[in-house]
Amino acid sequence: MAALALVVVPGLLVYAFFSNLGGLRHRLLGAPPPQIDSIAVLPLDNLSGDPEQEYFVEGMHEALTAELSKISALKVISRTSAMRYKNTDKPMPQIARELDVDALIEGSVVREGDQVRITVQLIHGPTDKHLWADSYQRELRGVLALQSEVARAIASQIRVTVTPQEQARLARTRPVNPEAYRLYLLGRYHWNKRTPEGFQKAAEHFQQAIDLDPTYALAYAGLADNYAVQPSWGTLLPRDAYPRAQAAAQKALELDASLAEPYTTLGLA
Repeated sequence: MAALALVVVPGLLVYAFFSNLGGLRHRLLGAPPPQIDSIAVLPLDNLSGDPEQEYFVEGMHEALTAELSKISALKVISRTSAMRYKNTDKPMPQIARELDVDALIEGSVVREGDQVRITVQLIHGPTDKHLWADSYQRELRGVLALQSEVARAIASQIRVTVTPQEQARLARTRPVNPEAYRLYLLGRYHWNKRTPEGFQKAAEHFQQAIDLDPTYALAYAGLADNYAVQPSWGTLLPRDAYPRAQAAAQKALELDASLAEPYTTLGLA
């Protein structure tokens, strides 16, 4: 009987472990990471100590959202929906419920001269549990690579499937003219206001960015978006806006066919 017990008891323990009977495996090894299929990037905090840098921080928030949106297996909440939670004091589980997401990204941006540092935290929405956090720093010329690096790190942490094509798109970056990038972000900042003055300033900033760097595809994409939405706001007639939007979007795609924004603009036009 003793010999039989020596065989049966370990066998039962092995069975209980692999079947997680009574939660044995979780108690011994810890609970598995939560399944995350949807995410929202909350507005980033401006830690530069300069309110004038708010446009830059909002631009980083929009860019990070766009980078994560390149992953088809991940549902990413739009920037517009996430911006409702700027300066909110709502608890994370409530925000996650309202946005219907599994996880939230919160973080901060500091820009000092030509240096940019972004700190991000991954939070499990239902439990408010911090799953991961890290900080990244680059020169402004490498800010596009910085955004892609952060997106890849988040995808790795939540173990979402990233196809080889999506990996290539996330990794495909080039140095950017710092002043052209600043002007592009200012253009997006004013474009998002959806006012006649905002559209005018956005067009000026996008064009200035193009003048500085005629190969800057994102600036053409911004210009295309600026034209494309104005008929809906009554600031341009469709016959005036859409041909300009199409021309700018086509130019953006000539320079970078991987951009999503120009395809959206062409579809609208």
